[in-house]
Amino acid sequence: MSIRRLVLSACSAGVLAATIGATGASAMDEPVQPITPAQIIETAPETVWREVDPENTVYMDLPAGLVIIELRPDFAPGHVEQIKKLVRDGFYNGLSFHRVIEGFMAQGGDPKGDGTGGSELPNLQAEFTRDTSETDEFVEIGRDRIAPRVGFIHGMPFGAQPEALRTFKTDRHVDLWPLHCPRVMSMARSGDPNSANSQFFLMIGDSRLNLDRRYTAWGWIVDGFEASRRIARGEPPTRPTPIMRVRIAADVPDADRRKVEVLRTDSETFMRYIKARGDVDDTGYVKDICEIKIPARINGEIER
Repeated sequence: MSIRRLVLSACSAGVLAATIGATGASAMDEPVQPITPAQIIETAPETVWREVDPENTVYMDLPAGLVIIELRPDFAPGHVEQIKKLVRDGFYNGLSFHRVIEGFMAQGGDPKGDGTGGSELPNLQAEFTRDTSETDEFVEIGRDRIAPRVGFIHGMPFGAQPEALRTFKTDRHVDLWPLHCPRVMSMARSGDPNSANSQFFLMIGDSRLNLDRRYTAWGWIVDGFEASRRIARGEPPTRPTPIMRVRIAADVPDADRRKVEVLRTDSETFMRYIKARGDVDDTGYVKDICEIKIPARINGEIER
């Protein structure tokens, strides 16, 4: 099994940056035209856009707007299965965010509204990490101040241990885990690692050092994160923000369903995009993976 790593060559970068004059002059005779991140996305070929599966897409209606979440059954199958069942049972409709901490997270999904409730379904086994050998979808873009390897699986941020560790570990296990960056959805639990049930939280800030490999992340917000910023803060908030309605996109009538696409994070276009933004330098150091916003198209319109 090999983990993919995207690299932008100096040659291809130069081709992108240079222009040729209409009179046939060489690129060296013309001033170099910068290629902005916006231009890279606007001119991206159709082949680098990935349509999100409606069966693994959640629509969460909040007072400030619609939040669109992509589920990750490939990483947290048990949690995704339970969330989908609860959504289809209407469990989350009308509940509220009962614990919201600025710069940290917003927690909801408790029918009691005080952090002690859950559903009638069984508690879930922890799905904190996986072995890198269990997937070939992790695309490494570099390293950062926290993890020796960081990258994405279909738009959701992940970290990983060095593959070379496998030789030295008695269990031959090399960890791969989701990063608790803003936009990531994760599952609340008690002190027991296997106690998650219905309560979830959406990340508002970067809490990788506190939460990674300790809580199960099961999805990420593709669009509508701005609506989540309007959730009332407090423990509990004076006027808790309600979760008006939650649906699986596949259950929504075709006329009302949105076509959701994200830029493929295993594409050269994506690597050019993050290079142009200054997110990763030529040595492979990633400035802040939590600040990388994955471009999305909703019904054909690029979200900015």
